[in-house]
Amino acid sequence: MNAGPHVATLSDGRRLHLQHGPIDLIVEAFGAPEEIQAAYEQATNAFGLVLNQLVECLPALRKPLQRGQNLTGPVAHRMADAVRAHEGVFVTPMAAVSYVAAGSL
Repeated sequence: MNAGPHVATLSDGRRLHLQHGPIDLIVEAFGAPEEIQAAYEQATNAFGLVLNQLVECLPALRKPLQRGQNLTGPVAHRMADAVRAHEGVFVTPMAAVSYVAAGSL
């Protein structure tokens, strides 16, 4: 059963938790309180949209990068751009997820 995305403010009141399936994000914004609230609302609204766009092109994201791949949405295009330097080698745009995760440690 797919319960859909889960969004909550963590108990510290500062960070936002966005979770859906294997995607688990904890984000924190900085700035004036009203700007933080607006940023969290935008993140919440975008979370489901981005997931839907990625699901639509998931088969293409799992294939080696090729010119003219059917990718929709800015996140999928950024994933492809992140691995474009390795075009011609067996690498898929999904590698961008590992790159971003490792780079943020």
